[in-house]
Amino acid sequence: MKSKSLLPLLFYAVIPFIFILILFRISKIAGVVAILAYLALILLANLNLIYRMKAQMEYGKGNLKEAERWFKKAAGSKKAAADILVSYGFVLFKEGKLEEAEKVLGQAVEKSRNRDERNLAKSNLALVVWKKGDLDKAFEMLNEVISEYKTTAVYGSLGYLAIEKGDLDEALKINLEAYEYNSDNAIILDNLAHLYHLRGETDKAGELFEKLMEKEPSFPEAYYDYGRYLEDAEDTGKAREMYQRALKCSFNFNTTITREEVQSALDRLSPESGENN
Repeated sequence: MKSKSLLPLLFYAVIPFIFILILFRISKIAGVVAILAYLALILLANLNLIYRMKAQMEYGKGNLKEAERWFKKAAGSKKAAADILVSYGFVLFKEGKLEEAEKVLGQAVEKSRNRDERNLAKSNLALVVWKKGDLDKAFEMLNEVISEYKTTAVYGSLGYLAIEKGDLDEALKINLEAYEYNSDNAIILDNLAHLYHLRGETDKAGELFEKLMEKEPSFPEAYYDYGRYLEDAEDTGKAREMYQRALKCSFNFNTTITREEVQSALDRLSPESGENN
């Protein structure tokens, strides 16, 4: 096993190094040309990695268009792994390009080398299916995924879709399971707090919303859901504050509420202030 692990080092580093040394002995120019050729080959062999790193940098900065462009380059190679296709498909999804995202994520499912890769791709594909209007199918897909691939992200998506389906008892079972899996995740906390609110279990909802706010979540649903809870509790001042905080968050295609919905809720509490509140 050890000798096999040394073969790539021998082939890609030791032999080229010896060959370049021999060329330098013959001619300095030949040696320099060999070095440049070797570096060019390394660059070409690692283009996909470079494209991927660039895409991840742009995504981290919130530049979805640029991230899409670089992920497309990385995914264009026949050697592109399933996880690159998943990243590319998710960016397309966030941009609202559902048909393209569905195609790329379908390829990721087919190209998966193991169960975890397949379930990662399938969990993202389920979100596309949901946004295309088939809640039942998306919910079924995520249930299949969670049975053998438990992650915080999948629990967050499944918990939300369970609430959307309207069976609050089934939703509670799923969201309590998610909470047990990761009680510190903001999305899981928001799902369960919002569900308790819908079920009329106000004390439990309030306790979880307070825990959620301590984490200073970056997504608008957290503040909007808490605002609705506070409205029902007749704490309009604090509800208004939550809606204002929600409006300061970023909204994109996979956000489950719109900026207009939040603004409408804020206007309802302070109609005289309009959009300046």
